[in-house]
Amino acid sequence: MKFAELDDKYGHFYAPQFEIEVDGRNLSKEGAIISSVTVDQSLDEADHFSFTIDHAFDKATVDIKWIDLFLPATKRVTIRMGYAGKLELMLIGMVTSITTKFPSSGPPQLEVSGLDLSNLLMQKKEPRSWNNLKHSDLAERLAMENQLKSDVENTHIEYPKITKDSRKNDYQFLQSLAQQNYFDFYVFGDTLYFRAPDLKSDPFLTLVWQQNLLQFQPELNFAGQVQEVEVRGWDPKAKREIVGTARVGDEAGRQSHSRERTGGELVSGSSANKISENARIPVFSQQQADQLARSILNEHAEGLIKGSGETIGIPEIKPGKRIQLDGLGKRFSKAYYIVKSTHTIGSSGYTTIFHIKENAL
Repeated sequence: MKFAELDDKYGHFYAPQFEIEVDGRNLSKEGAIISSVTVDQSLDEADHFSFTIDHAFDKATVDIKWIDLFLPATKRVTIRMGYAGKLELMLIGMVTSITTKFPSSGPPQLEVSGLDLSNLLMQKKEPRSWNNLKHSDLAERLAMENQLKSDVENTHIEYPKITKDSRKNDYQFLQSLAQQNYFDFYVFGDTLYFRAPDLKSDPFLTLVWQQNLLQFQPELNFAGQVQEVEVRGWDPKAKREIVGTARVGDEAGRQSHSRERTGGELVSGSSANKISENARIPVFSQQQADQLARSILNEHAEGLIKGSGETIGIPEIKPGKRIQLDGLGKRFSKAYYIVKSTHTIGSSGYTTIFHIKENAL
C-alpha cells in the first residue's frame, strides 16, 4: 500500500475520529464527552485500551454518570479509529478498571481501561494435561473453549503428553507454546492467532523520514547473539542422547540472496571460540529438539535491531506486519517487523507510535 492511497482514503488525515461502543451502544451518541482514547497493540502481551470521559458528574442527580453502562464487566467494548467517517477496527475487549477522579477544581472524570478478548484466557489457573496432540491442536481447542474463533498454523509435531501446571492460565500457557515454536500468539477482534511470524512478506507500507516518518530510533544490540544453539535431551526408550542443533543461516525470514548479516555472523570474529548456547531440555524426539534449537536461535537473533518510530495516526500500522522505512541511510533504510503499536487520539490529534525488530543488518 502506498502512503498516497492512505492519504486519499483518510481525506489527507484531517478530522481524526474514533468510535467506542459498549455492547453496541455508541458512547458519543449517548452523550459521553470522551477527550482521549489510546489503544496499545502488541505481540508480547494482551492489547490494552484506555479512554477518558469528561464531565462525568450529573448535577441533577448528584451522582457519577456512565459507570452503570460498563457493568457487568463482561460487556464487550469495541473501538474503531480513523478519520472523517473512515474508521478501522482497533480492538474488541472488556473493561478491567474504572477510575473516578474528583479534582480540586473542575468536573469529575472517568478513566476506563481494559484488555482485548485475551482476557477470556486469563480467568482461571488449573492443572490440565492432554495426550497425543500438536501445539496447534491445543491452540484451536483453547480458543473454542474460550468462545474465540481461531486462525492457527499447523505445528506438525505431535506430543505424547502435554501438561499445564496450576501456575499458568490459558493465555500464559499458549504464550509458552508459541515461544517453543517461534510463533506469534495474539488475539485480535474475536479471533485467536497462533502462527509463524510473516517475515518474508512484502512491506505493507513505506514511510520516509522527514516526510511521513516523524522520528525513528533503532538500537543495535550484539549482546546475546550466538552462532549456534544445541538442545540436548534423553530418549528413555532408545536410551540415547538427543541433540538438536541450529546454526547461523537457520534464522527465520533469512533471504538467501541478501547481503545483510545476522547477529551471529556479525559477532563471529569477536572470539576465538564459537559463540554458542547449550540447553538441556526434556525432549522426546529429534524433530522436537531441532525445533526448540531453531526457536532459541531466533529469539537471540531478533534482538539484533529493536527500535521505535512515530508517524501521523495510521490505523493500519499493527503488530504482525512488515513496514519499510526509508531516508535513514543504507544501514537502516529497510523493512522491519512491527511488534507493537500505540494509537492515540487526543487534544493534539491522532498519532501512532510503533516498535520494530529485525534480525539482520
